[in-house]
Amino acid sequence: MRAERLDDGTFLVACEIDSTQEDVSATLVGIRDLLADEAVLPPPECSWELVVAEVLNNIVEHAYQDRAGGEIRLRLKFQPDRLTVSFTDFGLPMPDGTLPDGERASLDVAQEDLPEGGFGWFLIRSLSERLEYRHDGASNQLTLTLPLHGACGG
Repeated sequence: MRAERLDDGTFLVACEIDSTQEDVSATLVGIRDLLADEAVLPPPECSWELVVAEVLNNIVEHAYQDRAGGEIRLRLKFQPDRLTVSFTDFGLPMPDGTLPDGERASLDVAQEDLPEGGFGWFLIRSLSERLEYRHDGASNQLTLTLPLHGACGG
């Protein structure tokens, strides 16, 4: 994991992650510890870690189909009012080359009929100011921006 503080107060973090849930979890703990050590503390009401975890878990589960050995490149750019996160992987592309709609799943059903998935993209879209995805033939690149003040999204 590499980190750098720029003169304008921007704090950059970059790392490579193996496509396992264990490596995702360890990386998130490492980033959280690094931010605490460097006194880069996003407001507690901001759900940046939840959004980053959801995207990373989706990459592991869908792009790499839960197979270890896939590379995920993660770049975080903490600025005073926003966080820009870039994810690059070399797994399967998004279906139809586009991000999921992330529509809110209906909870007006019996518990046993609740959908198993679909909540993650709703959460990601709800908390992000900007989302951009592209597949260039060899890699998937997703960049998102989260506000770090106020309601932190939505």
